[in-house]
Amino acid sequence: MKSRLIALLLLAACATQPPKPPALAPPDAVSPAVLDALCGRLRMDAIASAAPLTVVNVTRPLATQQSMGALAMTVRGRVKGGRIAQSVTEANREIVLQTDGTSCTWRPIAPAALARHQDEMVLELSAPMVNAFSPREGGLFARVTVGGEGASWYWVTLVPYGGQWAVRGVSVLGH
Repeated sequence: MKSRLIALLLLAACATQPPKPPALAPPDAVSPAVLDALCGRLRMDAIASAAPLTVVNVTRPLATQQSMGALAMTVRGRVKGGRIAQSVTEANREIVLQTDGTSCTWRPIAPAALARHQDEMVLELSAPMVNAFSPREGGLFARVTVGGEGASWYWVTLVPYGGQWAVRGVSVLGH
């Protein structure tokens, strides 16, 4: 009787799957670490100098078919149905940027003021999203333009770390 009970318990244990880890939620803020990482990358690429950098003070809808296609070219793997649309929705949310506490000096502007800054380099960011092509990480798009022309695109990779998101790196998506 005891051996049957043990066999039944072993069979039940083998038949059940371990609980899945909770799905990652997109970050709900753009951390100062993102701005610091972008500042470092823009300086490394000789796009930015020590002068204050102009940044739009709210996230912008930068997740488009073209930007998602560029992101898809950087990773391997299959995408589950609906994940791309969900990531686009996450990325195109509007979130206020916090520029205080960063190592670079930022000059935040409102989207309505973009026309007055046509002769400056301007950085725009999307909201953070779960990466549709690599769902164990997140990230956001960054676009740098002068007068709305000659866009340089970047992807800031975010990874979960200690209950929050940390910047893993900044990659060039295209110029």
